[in-house]
Amino acid sequence: MSESSQIICSDLETCVVESSTIKKILVPYDDSKYSERAFAFALDLAKKYGASLTTLTIVYENPSTDLDIRHQTLFDKEKIKKINEKFKSLKQTSKKFGITIKNDITQRREILNPILSYITTNKIDLVVMGSRSREGPQQFVIGSVALGVCKSAKCPVMLVK
Repeated sequence: MSESSQIICSDLETCVVESSTIKKILVPYDDSKYSERAFAFALDLAKKYGASLTTLTIVYENPSTDLDIRHQTLFDKEKIKKINEKFKSLKQTSKKFGITIKNDITQRREILNPILSYITTNKIDLVVMGSRSREGPQQFVIGSVALGVCKSAKCPVMLVK
């Protein structure tokens, strides 16, 4: 089996090796240790399947009053600057392995729907995203964004904890 092929099964008794259907991998990226782990998994999968990699960062935009606008604008600019610095590092890492990467950043008032829209618009084949590990009674709870992507995305979703 070559790097850009995968096992495709219509059912467990009918499996064949074909060219990989995974060409575009998306990593919703928020600069947390969870999204860092997801990026590492996605990098490996992109190499194995000959896929391109995209990170998507959504800077949460709070509706603000006129008094808050100046402070919010400065805060958003700082967040965007920090993420762009991180994107440089992700690009360097990807380049070491010959993987094409695209980094997108956008500001929105919500997180889930822009991710789902991005998946559809850009014909993403696989989403690899981080999910926080929880303990105690919350250990069976997945974050609301991760759960929403898993339930609504039209492509496979891999959660990395």
